[in-house]
Amino acid sequence: MDKLVLEGIEARTIIGIHEEEKLAEQGILVSIVLHSQFESVIESDKLDDGIDYVDVVEAIRAFCKQHRGNTLEFLAHSLALHLKDAFSAERIELTIEKPRYAGKLAMDAIRFHVER
Repeated sequence: MDKLVLEGIEARTIIGIHEEEKLAEQGILVSIVLHSQFESVIESDKLDDGIDYVDVVEAIRAFCKQHRGNTLEFLAHSLALHLKDAFSAERIELTIEKPRYAGKLAMDAIRFHVER
């Protein structure tokens, strides 16, 4: 099985448990690994036979934009299931980072990783 890897996709969402986080969108970073069969696109060299990474990026941004929630865990799980279905992936690995809040806590990163 092959993998399509997209890292550091910038998206905006409302997420967090603190009041200031619920008032305005904040930037998050999404990285994803889509495990799938890519034989058709490998043989044909036609994008229509594969997964267009532009579509994946747009799907991530649209999902995050409409999301309203408290935890990275919930967002990551929901987004992974959505993308797995939307792109018929056999397996998804997804990591979400919350850089703004990590900076507030003087940390390098706050990340959640899910595999579905």
